[in-house]
Amino acid sequence: MGTAMKMKHIPTTYLRTIFMLLTVILAITIQAEDKVVDRSAKKIPEWLTGPAEGFLVVTVDAPTVADAQKKALNEITERIIHSIASNVSLQQSNIASEVYSNGSIESTDSYTRQSSIRSANLPFLKGISLSKASDIYWVRLRAKKSGVERYEYSVKYPFSRTDQQMLEADFEDYDKEKVTELENLENGINTFTSVEDIRSAIIRAEAIEEYFFDNVRTARVKGVKTRYKDLYNSLGIAGSVISSGLIECALTVGGRTVRCGSSPIVTSNCASNIQVIPSDGAFRIKYDSSDCIYDEDNYISVMFRINGKKTERKFAFGDSSSLEKFSVIPQGTVYLTADSVSVADKTIAGIEVRLTLNNRGTTDFGVKSLELNVPVLNRNLIIDDIDAIYTTRGNVTLKCRVNGRFNIREMFNRPKTLSGLIYLVNPLKGAVTQHRISLPYCSNWQ
Repeated sequence: MGTAMKMKHIPTTYLRTIFMLLTVILAITIQAEDKVVDRSAKKIPEWLTGPAEGFLVVTVDAPTVADAQKKALNEITERIIHSIASNVSLQQSNIASEVYSNGSIESTDSYTRQSSIRSANLPFLKGISLSKASDIYWVRLRAKKSGVERYEYSVKYPFSRTDQQMLEADFEDYDKEKVTELENLENGINTFTSVEDIRSAIIRAEAIEEYFFDNVRTARVKGVKTRYKDLYNSLGIAGSVISSGLIECALTVGGRTVRCGSSPIVTSNCASNIQVIPSDGAFRIKYDSSDCIYDEDNYISVMFRINGKKTERKFAFGDSSSLEKFSVIPQGTVYLTADSVSVADKTIAGIEVRLTLNNRGTTDFGVKSLELNVPVLNRNLIIDDIDAIYTTRGNVTLKCRVNGRFNIREMFNRPKTLSGLIYLVNPLKGAVTQHRISLPYCSNWQ
């Protein structure tokens, strides 16, 4: 009694025979309580009481034939999905998303629960239909006490080992295709060339998310989608007054110039005859300033409306020194990416920091240094050699690194918010100014 018994492998044929016997016993028990009103055939088919190699046999219970057909089709689909999940091992996909229940891992069952609806829409499972069934047997029963009728609906569906192997191969190919799509999205987040590419990438990510069923890759694609959506917060406008009556400008994302298919809305407090001329993804703005008073605050306002967000910049001309303004605001989510994470000793090494700065002013600005307090790390992140200069108006992305190893502290139920200081160079004052930071953060180790 004190010695644990090892489970022996039970042949599939033996298990199927037991199942069929139990089905017959259950049917006999039910018949004692229910009256058979009608049936599709006089005799119970042999495939319901004996082995049916090369076929799936399912039996469902429903109030109507239509409901029974739907349930049977779903059951067949899930059985096929289950057989694929039990045999496919994808090297790059973490398909066996571990779910612990009563001390044991239920990888395959987790797959079935999470993916039965999504996977039923996979191209290679589209052909599942009751029209392909080899045989169907149903019984209409009426409860003796209540008089309520129901159907027992059984289907013999062809599904050989060859069919299963073909589906497994199709599944592997399709899965690799989706993983490649995800990798391309990840690689493209810093290489896209137009603002329209952002929307396209989000749509592609949503389509991939509908397919992925395991927790690891679902989180991965959600992270990519979030990063693309956050790009809308880094929209800005770069450009300058080229000559009297001419401005050249372009839309920027994270400080990088990108193409834009839609023209900006351009207004002025005094200029007239404004023309917006697209020029290879950028824009040339011509205007007549003859009615403007030279020593007043004259400006051309350029505004883009992208994804419901307004991005605007004023280009001053004439004697407009009074428009010069320094205003740089840290905003959005701070992204922290460790080069390596050791779960065993709870340490990380080498951290990349990505921080969005919104240049709301009219001047260039510089970043001298940065100090961040991340609650779960044992010491502050200090980068004192940034010395970067930015000429873009609107949102820009500051990227910097911290080398060394950090310990991760366990802190439960704490908001993922960091604090700190950033030191900016103000060209109007010719001095370094200190600004406080308090922003949410996202890391790859939590």
